[in-house]
Amino acid sequence: MRGRILIVDDEPQIRRVLSTVLVGHDYIVDSARSGEDALEQIRKALPDLVLLDMNMPGIGGLETCREIRKACDAAI
Repeated sequence: MRGRILIVDDEPQIRRVLSTVLVGHDYIVDSARSGEDALEQIRKALPDLVLLDMNMPGIGGLETCREIRKACDAAI
């Protein structure tokens, strides 16, 4: 496997297409439907890359990105 990628998007079709392509290239793929879900998953397993939709209901992409950076800094 090449690495772990977290796809964060509120649109299931986008998550499904990206996941299919990335799994086909030997990546481990996790997906989240919201910023809140992404933060919960990141606390369990830190991905190598996050593909993040910026326009989501609830915690938007920019705030999610800030929280991910905080979690990464805390993990180091």
